Amino acid sequence: MRIVIVGGGIVAAYMANALYEQAPEHDVVIVTKEAYPPYDRIHLCALVNQSATIGQIALSLPSKTRVELNSEVTRIDTVAKRVYTASSMISYDVLVIATGSKPRTLFDTQGISNAVTFRSAEDSECIARRIAGKNVIIMGVGPIGLELLDTLRTMEGPRKIYLVSRGTHLYDKAMTPEAVALMKRSYESSDPRVEIIFEDEICERTVENGEIVRVALKSRTIDNPFIVFGVGIAPSIECVKDSLECDRGILVDERMRTSAPSVYAVGEAAQMGNGYIAGRVKECTLQADAAIASILGREGEGFREFVTIDGLKVGSFLLSDVTSTDYIAADPRNEDIVIASRAEERIDHYILNRERLVRFIGINSNIDALALKGMMERGEKADASYFYANRLISERGKLVCSCTGAYEQDLIALIQEECIGDFASLKPYSEAGRVCGRCKKDVMALIAATPVDPVEAARMRAEREAAAKEAELSRVRERIEKYNRLHPKNRLSTENLEEALESFDMGREFNRWVSMITASMDLPPHFEETVGQGIRQLNKIPIVWLELADCSGNSEAFIKTAHPKIDDLILKYISLDYHELLMAGSGEQSESALDAVIQNDAGRYILVVEGAVPLGMEGKFLRIGPRGETGLALLRRVAAGAAAVMAVGSCAYDGGVVAAEPNPTGAVGVAEALGRNDVINLPGCPTNPINIVGTLLHYIMFDEFPKLDEKNRPLWAYGFRVHDNCERRGHYELGEFVKEWGDEGAKKGWCLFEMGCKGPYADLNCSLVKFNDATSWPVQAGHGCFACGQGKIAFDRYANHRKLPEQEHE
Repeated sequence: MRIVIVGGGIVAAYMANALYEQAPEHDVVIVTKEAYPPYDRIHLCALVNQSATIGQIALSLPSKTRVELNSEVTRIDTVAKRVYTASSMISYDVLVIATGSKPRTLFDTQGISNAVTFRSAEDSECIARRIAGKNVIIMGVGPIGLELLDTLRTMEGPRKIYLVSRGTHLYDKAMTPEAVALMKRSYESSDPRVEIIFEDEICERTVENGEIVRVALKSRTIDNPFIVFGVGIAPSIECVKDSLECDRGILVDERMRTSAPSVYAVGEAAQMGNGYIAGRVKECTLQADAAIASILGREGEGFREFVTIDGLKVGSFLLSDVTSTDYIAADPRNEDIVIASRAEERIDHYILNRERLVRFIGINSNIDALALKGMMERGEKADASYFYANRLISERGKLVCSCTGAYEQDLIALIQEECIGDFASLKPYSEAGRVCGRCKKDVMALIAATPVDPVEAARMRAEREAAAKEAELSRVRERIEKYNRLHPKNRLSTENLEEALESFDMGREFNRWVSMITASMDLPPHFEETVGQGIRQLNKIPIVWLELADCSGNSEAFIKTAHPKIDDLILKYISLDYHELLMAGSGEQSESALDAVIQNDAGRYILVVEGAVPLGMEGKFLRIGPRGETGLALLRRVAAGAAAVMAVGSCAYDGGVVAAEPNPTGAVGVAEALGRNDVINLPGCPTNPINIVGTLLHYIMFDEFPKLDEKNRPLWAYGFRVHDNCERRGHYELGEFVKEWGDEGAKKGWCLFEMGCKGPYADLNCSLVKFNDATSWPVQAGHGCFACGQGKIAFDRYANHRKLPEQEHE
């Protein structure tokens, strides 16, 4: 499945990482209008004062995530499932709109060189480059304006720095006059160039040659200005207004679903039914979680508003803000309790409504913000004496990370106990500094200031990594040893395999095969040695292979006879205790061998079934062996004592071609015939031998079959859409299709979709592992995929050279 995320902000990066962790089989494409991959916008000030580069504030992404830069989406087609930019078209299975917001300005700044917003890396670079010798005017007193003011006062470039408020407040209108005065005093005393102006605004401006040379405020005139706007934001939804239902933002439900199928919206671009629009990173990432759960088909209640904790550390003060979902600024029933300390320059401002705390704003406060959050969530009645008693600093220190609830002393103890020497090493133990990123520098400073022996830290880190790796490998070795104990009578030993490899001169090929199967099973490279050991133990698994109603194609693919390659050699070491087709010449003796396996290895052998199971005429459409036993009876008898049952091939999966309409024999798949939901399905026509051997290997090494999808197919083999890994996919994106056999497109290797290729509807790894010693596969050879791994539907509706009408597929 291809998931396209429009937008290159924090939420886009968060979703890409979360999707990779939860469902790595899906492809994620990020389409952004910016020139840079996703970066942390919270640290834009670091680009202004050049204390960090764009690379240093970049957000990590999975290596398989594709990022389309300089690609502003102009429109989306929700019917064809495509997004369009000025130069390209990108198709999607699921679309996520995470375009965030656009900054507001007080006048049109297009063509003006010294008036900018402060929302992107480009804005930051412009400010850093052009403020030298300028009188900087910051319009807006919210967090963005205050953080920029704090940054500019540390730089030599500006001549003067003005912060202009059209009201009498800073940060928020709920601030008390005492808090505003404290903040103003803190800023202005730190730098004589700083001046905060209240109840003022730009009345006139003089523009010459694309530059504002003078602005007139109500109180004064300022020459040679550089203006930065931080006066608010609005959802950025221009590209979808004609395709989705919108109000101020894109209308979504609690699972972040829009009015169009398979289209989601999250973050500042999304608007809930009650009008709510997220504004903080934590809120946006929780919306992303709700969308991911819906995309992956998981149950969940969706996004719900919650009590938020925000913070602002600037200059010599630290501001804390805890806000309940019940807080309404204009509610006349709001009451204020203020506890202030002139000596400590501390202000604790509590806003109550009907005796319950709905908001707290603190400056240099010691109060436990998490405790206040809990009080709001529980709806407890407020107690003024509690606020006063807890005004002093707690034993856990200040709250460093409000997103994770990490306190200073707790982090220090963690850093010392685990010998953490850098920010990356903290991740296994705490997410502090990683959610919204605002406190990342504080966490890094805390790590740097906490004494830790670097040699001891390196030793402990190496010890932990080695122990984790050894534990993983040990579990695999124990599984192999278990089979050695269970099956002491081996026809062939490891030494025999080594001799055979030498005689075939296949040592290098064996190693390559091991590397390939390890990668195909989505295992780390350090598993190669253990996978090699597992292959040497394959002959210790008793396997019964039943051949029912089919063409024997899977057996032919699995057990080839000409030009032996490494696959053949490996398969000679699999203990095929019974294979009806191969042992047909043995007559009654083959039946005795089967009976012996069922009796002596009950509960230990693996049953591999190839072919459909006819149920018509009480199963009499298929009789097998000298006893004339029906296929259904044979299957039930052998499956009863098997440790596991594998249905190999599309016929065994759900009847396949044998069950194709009108299905006169009443053929069904193995699982349906047995009435069981634990049959491991490996559909394909034929099934790639790698998928069979890989599944058996996983069973040996982990004492369990690999993770399965909703159809009981191993995800490592069936978690990929053929279309997404096809070498002709680029031609599909460009609209280059073969129109008839032998035309120019066919000669150039263009996409076969118009000729009936069903790759977009097929989940299989053919395009990754291929056939015939990984040399080719049908689409590479020039024939479209007909989605044989999907089972019966492929033979009823897909196996033709016609393009499917919309919605006529699984």
